[in-house]
Amino acid sequence: MDALGLGLTFGLAASISPGPLLVLVVTSALRSGWRAGALAACAPLLSDAVVVGVTVVVLDRLPGRALGVLGVVGAVFVVWSGVRTVREARTATLDGSAEAGGDALRRAVLLNLLSPHPWVAWATALGPLTITTWRASAGAAVALLIGFYVTLVGGKVVVAVLVARGRRRLSDTGYRRALTCAGVLLALAGVALGIEFAGYGT
Repeated sequence: MDALGLGLTFGLAASISPGPLLVLVVTSALRSGWRAGALAACAPLLSDAVVVGVTVVVLDRLPGRALGVLGVVGAVFVVWSGVRTVREARTATLDGSAEAGGDALRRAVLLNLLSPHPWVAWATALGPLTITTWRASAGAAVALLIGFYVTLVGGKVVVAVLVARGRRRLSDTGYRRALTCAGVLLALAGVALGIEFAGYGT
């Protein structure tokens, strides 16, 4: 498989894999419509610039325990985001639930920076693959990255649009229940992250 095809495949798989960012995309689309969900889906375009830079230069030199601490910090933030969503769901209404698009994007960027998944992915698989591809062909490495982010972001945008369309059929009661479920899923994802990384590197 060529570099572009490989990037498209990896990005598509990552775009629909369960995780905090996907849940946040769904939550944002439920709360504020497809634009907010789409903006949240674009978070990797901003956060991964930091993730990739730090990973390539520093992360592989740090002890494993440092990655575990990062994972626990990210887990706490994810749980907090889920609890906040559940609390807001109690009084949320479809007419008054709009969240500024910039807020959705900032929240998603922060979550993605604190979540250990992008760091682990780039430290263990994507980083080495990109570096080795670059050494063989700079053009192939660029194609790999473009393919990865096109399907990573594009897949999540499609999810946001589908969720937002379903949102129109909800009553306020159904909307609150859906938002509560999304918040609970986000909190559970945070707990799972905390468990996964609590003993990392020990």
